[in-house]
Amino acid sequence: MLPLRYLKTFVVILLLLAVAATVPTSSAEAQTKKDVENAENAQERAYLQLLEANQAVGSAISELEGIDGELAELNYTIGRLDRKITEFDEQVADLKASARELVVEAYTNSGTGLVTAAFTAGSIQDLLTSRALIGTAADRDLASLDLLTAVNRENDRLKTDIAEKQAEIETLQEQQRILVERLANEQAKADHIYAEAKDKYKDAVTRYEAELKRQAEAEARRRREEAARQKAANNTSAAASSSAAAGLPASNTPGLVCPVAGNTWFVDTWGAARSGGRTHKGVDMIAARGTPLVAMNAGKIRMNWNSLGGRQVYVYAVDGNFYYYAHLSGYAAGLTNGQTVAKGQLLGYVGATGNATTNVLHLGMGPSSGVYVNPYPTVRRVC
Repeated sequence: MLPLRYLKTFVVILLLLAVAATVPTSSAEAQTKKDVENAENAQERAYLQLLEANQAVGSAISELEGIDGELAELNYTIGRLDRKITEFDEQVADLKASARELVVEAYTNSGTGLVTAAFTAGSIQDLLTSRALIGTAADRDLASLDLLTAVNRENDRLKTDIAEKQAEIETLQEQQRILVERLANEQAKADHIYAEAKDKYKDAVTRYEAELKRQAEAEARRRREEAARQKAANNTSAAASSSAAAGLPASNTPGLVCPVAGNTWFVDTWGAARSGGRTHKGVDMIAARGTPLVAMNAGKIRMNWNSLGGRQVYVYAVDGNFYYYAHLSGYAAGLTNGQTVAKGQLLGYVGATGNATTNVLHLGMGPSSGVYVNPYPTVRRVC
């Protein structure tokens, strides 16, 4: 088993490495967020297993330190008692010399009774404390003999206790050795799990970084394509807007008549701002209320009404264009939806129905495709 100081260093190093390993090396996440979460959770679980194993080893080390402390204390006690025993052994030697003197003196003074006592005594101490010597040794210090007996008995007891304690400590040390070995195995397993989880996390990050790069490239390509399409659309729109502002070609509108059969006043307001973010898609021809409105060319009509244009008439003319009249105060008598009208035929009268603030004809026109173009160049020629 490794010394405690090496085990402590081993645990500290593992803890530092584990903490350092939890700092992500990249801010990217895995190919899907769920993949990254799973990888991070697996790494966290493995890290917690590693911490648990390290804590268990630390606890075992603390127990071993406690046992080592107890053993050191017992060894110190044994040494102290051994020194006392040595001291008492010296006193025993002195007492034995005193006993010989007592025997000689007692024999000289008391005769054969002391010899009989000496032969029947079980030990020198029994002889020294026998009745045969009590009188003779009355003047001597026999208290040391009692102390010797007590000390010998105490030493014997302590030596027995120490032997038992040493056996118990050896058993505990063996148990701790097995425990630390098992925990080291668990720790190695946790290290393996953590390293594997960390590798999986790195793999997930690598995959996701590649996916992010692919997506970024795809997004950049999409934006370039969208910008190109938008540019083309803007160019087309600009061209269409320019074409719309130019109005219908004179070659496509031969023989038209002015839609207002009376005095009128108008300017070019094509594209001007209108409510709701709209732009003006016609020309406003100011005239007195009730001024007659006539078909600019022959064609079929469609009558309509809404909150913006009020009372309306569409003329789908034989020249392939449509002509739109709005804000009428009323229709011509007998006019019916779907009716075919002649060029110059009465359609209705100037008014202010719908979203109008004055009596006006809002005139719109365009090719049969339904795209509005600027009417001003046309009415400028014919009105």
